[in-house]
Amino acid sequence: MFGSRLIVLLAVTSSAFSLSVRYPHDANGSLVVRDSAPNDSDLLSSCPGGPGASNLKRADRCTLINIVDNPNARTFEVLGDPQLNCGGATDPVTVELGGETTVGQTTSVNANVGFEVGGLSIGGGASEEDSTSTTVSKKITYTIPPGRQAVYVAGTAQRSQTGNVQVNYGSRQFGHFIWFTGATITRLTPISSDVVFDVHESACGTDPRNLNN
Repeated sequence: MFGSRLIVLLAVTSSAFSLSVRYPHDANGSLVVRDSAPNDSDLLSSCPGGPGASNLKRADRCTLINIVDNPNARTFEVLGDPQLNCGGATDPVTVELGGETTVGQTTSVNANVGFEVGGLSIGGGASEEDSTSTTVSKKITYTIPPGRQAVYVAGTAQRSQTGNVQVNYGSRQFGHFIWFTGATITRLTPISSDVVFDVHESACGTDPRNLNN
């Protein structure tokens, strides 16, 4: 009889332990109901630079974790003002093209969180190793044919990384100091040593800054 009671007690204890492992508890030891826990929008909103969340305090810091290195990307920016040889001109014209621009780090998220995540301050990954922005500057002399317009373009290589966000709080939030997003963010960080330049020429009457023309 005693042995059977012991087995039942152990089974109940084991079930309670399993439940406590699977589900978070608040500071009073009560189970945190999943629907009342902060969602990804709440967590990211509370990060430094975010708009804030009504149900959370401001996070002390947010960090990119579970990082996956994607193939490098390349983004293109217009340098300076376009130059035109339009208005019925019949002769080529020689002009100066180019200028200066700042290429910064960009951040996107794979979920609808209701705000622009580009302003968030999230540490970890390439942001700890590389500069988060670079200045690109160059000018050239170029001859534009009649009926054409031209603009100088810089293509900056970007280190691409994807990961979840670890959110750290100075006090317990929904029973925990640390939360993790299920959503992932992808961050592009410019590589200042890898920039290519080109002239984008298009027909008069189109948008000279539209690189698809």
